[in-house]
Amino acid sequence: MDFQAFLRELESHALPAAEFNHRAHLQAAWAYRSRYPAREAAARCAHTLSRYAMAHGAAEKYHHTLTMALLAIMYSRLDATPAQQASWDDFVAANPDLLCGTQALIAQHYSEQKLQEHDARRGFVAPDRAPLPMSCLLH
Repeated sequence: MDFQAFLRELESHALPAAEFNHRAHLQAAWAYRSRYPAREAAARCAHTLSRYAMAHGAAEKYHHTLTMALLAIMYSRLDATPAQQASWDDFVAANPDLLCGTQALIAQHYSEQKLQEHDARRGFVAPDRAPLPMSCLLH
């Protein structure tokens, strides 16, 4: 499925929940970034993921701080290597830690205690360990 069709299914909530795993989350983030500037892509992606979770009866699974942290990391890498915006496969090959090492990446920035705070799930909470690469989301 091409990425435009994938985003249409995701946005319309037609994508089966069983097919929406971690890799699909990252594909959605990449697909939005390939179409929009980072700030707009992040807003659209977060909105879509939140609405998708609600539509599938899993609103409690959506965690806004985790979403925005991963988007900041992903989008800063895409900004550093713009050629990866042209190919999902190239992006995944260059960033395997986003697929398999997400917890370690997030742990560089957030303590588990900080992520468990109620406010972190509902809105963005600043990291308590190390700053995120947020410059890509500021313009």
